[in-house]
Amino acid sequence: MADIFKQGEKTTLIAASVTVLFAVAKGVVGVISGSVVLMGDAVHSFADSFSSFAAWFGLRIAKKEPTQKFPYGFYKAESITAFLISLLILFAGYSILKESVNKFSLEHQLSIPLIAVSVAILDAVVMFLIGSYEMKVGKKINSQSLVADGKESKMHILSSSVVVVGLLSVFLQVPYLEGTTGILISLFIFQAGIKSARDSIFSLMDVSPDPAVEKKIRGILNQISGLREFKNLKLRKSGPFIFGEVEAKIGKTLSVKRADEISGNIEKEIKRKVKTVDSFVVSFKPFETKKQRICIPIEYDKDLESKISSHFGRAPLFMFVEVEEGKVKSLYTKENPYQKEQVRAGLKACDFVIKQKIDSIITKEMGPISLHTLRDDIVDVYKGIDGTVKKAVQNYSQAKLGFLEEPTRIKT
Repeated sequence: MADIFKQGEKTTLIAASVTVLFAVAKGVVGVISGSVVLMGDAVHSFADSFSSFAAWFGLRIAKKEPTQKFPYGFYKAESITAFLISLLILFAGYSILKESVNKFSLEHQLSIPLIAVSVAILDAVVMFLIGSYEMKVGKKINSQSLVADGKESKMHILSSSVVVVGLLSVFLQVPYLEGTTGILISLFIFQAGIKSARDSIFSLMDVSPDPAVEKKIRGILNQISGLREFKNLKLRKSGPFIFGEVEAKIGKTLSVKRADEISGNIEKEIKRKVKTVDSFVVSFKPFETKKQRICIPIEYDKDLESKISSHFGRAPLFMFVEVEEGKVKSLYTKENPYQKEQVRAGLKACDFVIKQKIDSIITKEMGPISLHTLRDDIVDVYKGIDGTVKKAVQNYSQAKLGFLEEPTRIKT
């Protein structure tokens, strides 16, 4: 986080320094040449340098650590700065509009025209490059104030164009050209200023970030094993960062400790893939649904009359039963490809059944590795009894089965 603000501060200081340098150059040449437009643009550049320093100041405040009075940090200072810079952009548009209107009635002579035009063109090119660099860094670190200041810097190519047109129109004695061009350019500046102000205001009002960011976070949540369902995903921007929260549905047997671990892993994964996320809070609720997919290890396949196996990892078959409101809606059987494995049969069998998107397992026996693996993937494990699949499903639907709290003595 510190590196992000440090990079932003460095960029704004470079932009401010270059802007001041060109402001001085234009002012000197403007006085010598007698160019009113060049001197006016010098004043405009001094005002622009203030926006760069404002962006730097905003980033300096935003990187401060949270305090008791400001527990969520100072990130919004960056958005406030972006709004102030937007006002400067609008003021620059107003100044160019006003100056352009005045040009219709002003006439003056110009000396050293070549030097004056060269300074105006060089200013336009350099400030456009500086603005592009600011916007590139601003988008990289998600800094609104830096992007806004970059837009302001790039506007120099428009204001400087007015200056060049003005200088040439004076030198060539072409009436009304400078004023007309300035009015048109001021309209583009107003558009950029309004958009920048809107974005900063939305951020101050906790607007949801780009839909692409929300889509990416939803994709990450969908890929997390054992997360049955999630809803109420909320994201908000605070300066260059994003804060998020979600309500997740999990199995009934999840411990508080394990819930904290899963929450931490979800936040870590989201922050790894979406660098602008500063905090992501997960609240858990038991998963309740009309449909449940149950896995039951069996000895042979006779549909609901199949006998429950005494083993899990080395069971010959697995039956997958979908139950809705106590009634069996569908079922199918798969052979256990790991029943004859010499080692880790239970672990491999767990991976096999988890891929079937199961919610629960009913089993008579289960070793520690298998039980912990299933719990890590948020699968509820119920202790079964002797008998058939039909009887086990009935007991499950009537809530007569207990959770398998500890592994059995038999290793599978």
